[in-house]
Amino acid sequence: MKRFAQLFNELDASTATNAKVDALKRYFDQASDADAAWAVYFLSGGKPRQVVPTGTLSELARQHADIAPWLFDECYQAVGDLAETIAHVLPVATTVSDVGLAAWVEQRLLPLRDTTPEQRAERITAYWDELDPTGRFLLTKLIGGGFRVGVSKLLVQRALAAQAGLDAKLIAQRMMGFTDKTARPDAALYRNLLSHDAVPQADSGQPYPFFLAHALELPLSDFEPKLGPPSDWLVEWKYDGIRAQVVRRAGNIWVWSRGEELVTDRFPEVVALAGQLPDGTVLDGEILVWKDGKPAPFNLLQQRIGRKTLNKKVLADAPISFMAYDLLEWQGQDVREWPQHQRREQLIELTRGTMLNVSPVEQRTTWQELATLREESRARGVEGFMLKHHASRYGSGRTKADGTWWKPRPGAARCASARRLRQGLFGPHRRRVPRSRPRDPRHHAGEVRPGAQRQAHADVRAGLRRHQQESAAQERHRGAIPPHAAYAK
Repeated sequence: MKRFAQLFNELDASTATNAKVDALKRYFDQASDADAAWAVYFLSGGKPRQVVPTGTLSELARQHADIAPWLFDECYQAVGDLAETIAHVLPVATTVSDVGLAAWVEQRLLPLRDTTPEQRAERITAYWDELDPTGRFLLTKLIGGGFRVGVSKLLVQRALAAQAGLDAKLIAQRMMGFTDKTARPDAALYRNLLSHDAVPQADSGQPYPFFLAHALELPLSDFEPKLGPPSDWLVEWKYDGIRAQVVRRAGNIWVWSRGEELVTDRFPEVVALAGQLPDGTVLDGEILVWKDGKPAPFNLLQQRIGRKTLNKKVLADAPISFMAYDLLEWQGQDVREWPQHQRREQLIELTRGTMLNVSPVEQRTTWQELATLREESRARGVEGFMLKHHASRYGSGRTKADGTWWKPRPGAARCASARRLRQGLFGPHRRRVPRSRPRDPRHHAGEVRPGAQRQAHADVRAGLRRHQQESAAQERHRGAIPPHAAYAK
């Protein structure tokens, strides 16, 4: 954990891309394969399920630090992050553990799920006592399921590629599914990432890295000079669903979301459609709720996702379809290097005679005609057009290096705001007041959300000030504040 904490500090302290990549390379060079496997998992966005509720962690830290609830709350309000607050209010560790990251996760963190509350409290406080502040911060984040770090998956892939002397695209492909919630990183998996001899297995369900679009921000008058005529481009409607890949190999079917989550069991209709494909086929497309001959609003798909049991009523109310965009593998061969027009022709031929839908193409002689047609996006239940050059290859990630895919959308700012709300991206920025005294009416335990009225904000601040002043007065009667609580001052 000590070495991983050092890496975290280096990544957090720099905004320079090359410095971050160098820090990652140094870590991978020094860490054991098992530790490196878990580091790749966490740095690439993997998150184990929450082991202990954050409220429990707050109470354990407060008791172990021997400080009053009001003082812990003050620290939290000043810092704004629970894990960082805990890391600093705890007594200074007398010794720092040398246990590696893999041992921390596999032998200490994950087994906490099977312990009693009393055992859990004893173990967590003991773990805190053998870590420095950065180690405590990381451990608390991992236990609470809220670990994040300022490095992208692309940088992790670059560092691994440089470490192994491989193409970053190959590393990206091998890492697909690495952070799935069912994944369990280990030394063998890490060695396979860096191997020069590893070959894809015919019965593997591993997908390919998704190629992502860029928003097109050009005035219409610049389209022809910069993009050329519309005849050079494949113009498709951009659907608002769940981007996914359907993998058909060795008689099996896997469905992967863009977030690298295996969702095969959630969409039996897609599995049934994919059953019409021959082995050795991978399609890129969109999972949609399709009703009355057109895509239904995303919120209906979202309701379907939230259902734990897919009974007949759920399946009937939100019928799922798959809109195929592209062909990535054909007859067991990676065809991403084929030009777009060739992949499209093969996709049409492949799906002929099946129930699979292929994204329709709009053809017009001028960009102005397409711009006029795009005004129908909302009525059609789509987000605008996706433009793909006929000569472009299928790239990896959000890059322009392998051909240009543009995504012009009407009301882009409004759509982006709605999507952030839908995906919960405002969540990390909310400030919570710990529920240390939930029965005390003076203690406001609510949340300050974006868009709240000014009066509500004023009421929250006034209530907190009043409670803190009263609690401080009570604490002065009880005795002195412990020395290690001076951080709050």
